[in-house]
Order: sequence, then structure tokens, then C-alpha cells
Amino acid sequence: MAKSHRPRHYFGFHYLLMRFLGLGWWHHPEKRDTRNFPGWYLYYAIITELVWVVGFVGLETIDPFIGERDLDQFMFSLSFVITHDLTLIKLYIIFFRNDEIQETVRTLEIDVQDYYQNHEKTRKTIRLSRILTGSFIFFGWLTIGNASIYGAVQDFKWKKTVALLNDSSLAPDRSLPQPIYIPWNYQKDSSFIPTFALETVGLLWTGHIVMTIDTMIGSIILHMSSQFSIFQEAVVTAYDRTIAQLYDRMPYDVDGNELQSENLNEFDKYERAVRETYSEEEIGKALEATLRDCFRQHQLLISLY
Repeated sequence: MAKSHRPRHYFGFHYLLMRFLGLGWWHHPEKRDTRNFPGWYLYYAIITELVWVVGFVGLETIDPFIGERDLDQFMFSLSFVITHDLTLIKLYIIFFRNDEIQETVRTLEIDVQDYYQNHEKTRKTIRLSRILTGSFIFFGWLTIGNASIYGAVQDFKWKKTVALLNDSSLAPDRSLPQPIYIPWNYQKDSSFIPTFALETVGLLWTGHIVMTIDTMIGSIILHMSSQFSIFQEAVVTAYDRTIAQLYDRMPYDVDGNELQSENLNEFDKYERAVRETYSEEEIGKALEATLRDCFRQHQLLISLY
């Protein structure tokens, strides 16, 4: 993409993740398409959310209240459950407030282009957003992968312990890496390995849902903050931009030998030329129009909140 072009697809990475996770087929704002569950994708979304959100998180929620466990185990399981159950609130926002989110994204990416913009600053914000999102996902993989490796190591230790027992000894229960209620017997290899894989994939899937929604909301806030910074720049440069616009509209170049011979910087030369060509009233009206655009830009940004 050429540097002169405005940045596009601020949330493209998030949209790809949300499509894969069944959170909606989010469209880029220039498409003017707000259908989030078109055609067969609706069934894909229903299946994935039933399996991984309703099913997997449901089993997590039941776990602390099944069987007897000490207080430390109970509190750990309960905190794990609360963390994942809060995701349901975030899913409500994604599923049922998606029109408002898409309108916000459209404002940030398209509507603000009617006013003063700093494309380089916007590109930096997009890069920062993608770095933060990638970091969240990387460390999510690291955390969940570490838990799975720890669980596998513990299972190898369990096997070594069981191998040393005689036939009359009672073998300790086999445990999974994370506390989750499993409604079937998973002590044998034929059922333990698929259950282990189910838990790992479930943690990755629900973890990605949490990370994607959180970083999406965080990225929107980053872009809002960036736009207010750009708005501040617009106000500070309002006079300079007005002079430059008036200079560009001048029918001829008045920057002759007289101006060249004086020790003036480029802007001072433009300002001198503009003041010699336009009346104070004309300059005042042009500046007023520039500031009026700044006020409208501020109103647009305030409306996002």
C-alpha cells in the first residue's frame, strides 16, 4: 500500500479470528454489510458456541460443586469458573450489540476521513494494536501449552507410580491439567487421551474468544485515543493549515525576489504572501471554517463514547 493512501482494515486481524471462532462474519466498513451470520455460517457459529461455550464452559462451571474437595481446590476452581463465565457478558456485546460496534468501527475508519487526519499516526496505532493482539495470543498459547505439558508430565508420573503398585493396591485417581467436570470415566488411556485433547482444545478455543474480544475492545479504545490526539493536532495546526490552503488557492506565485531576499522561513513567506493577497476578513472567514471543522470533528469523536 502506498504511503499516500489512507490506512484500511484497522481490525482485519480481529475479524479473521472472530470468523474462525464463530463470533460472526464481521465485514470491513467500506463493504456496508452488517450481516454477521450469513447463510451456512450461522450453523457453524451455533455449533461452535454450543460445543465450546455452552458445553465446555458449562462443565467448568459445574466442576467446583461436584464431589468433595478442600477449600484451596474449591477457590481455585471457582476463580477459574468466574473468569470464563464473565466471557458470556462479552459474548452478549459481540452477538447483540454488533451493529453499534460496526458503526463505531466505521466512524473510526471512514467517517473521520472527512476531517483532518494523520495517517502515519493511525498506521502506528494499527501496528500497536496488532502487536498487543499477537502478544496476548502468544502468551495465551504459552500459558495453556505450559498447563498441558505440566498435565502430561504429571500423567507420566502417575503411570510410573501405578506401575510400581501390586494388584491389591488402590491406584490414585488420574487427573487432568485443569479442573473441569467430566461426566464419563476417563481413567483408561482409550478415554483419557481424547479427554485430555478435548480439554486442551477447549481451553485454547475459549481462551482465544476471551483474548480476541478483549483485544478488540482495547484496540477500539486505542484508535479512539489516537483520534483525540489527531484532533488536538488539528486544533493546534488550524491557523497554519488555513494559511497553507489560502496560499494554494492563490492564482499566481507572489513569492518573488522581495520575499526571497528577506530572512524568512517557508511558512513566514507563505503567510506574508497570503496577507498581501487576501483581506483580514477573508483570512478570518477561512480560519473560522477550519475551526468549525475542528468542532465537528470533536462532536463526531465524542459521539463514539
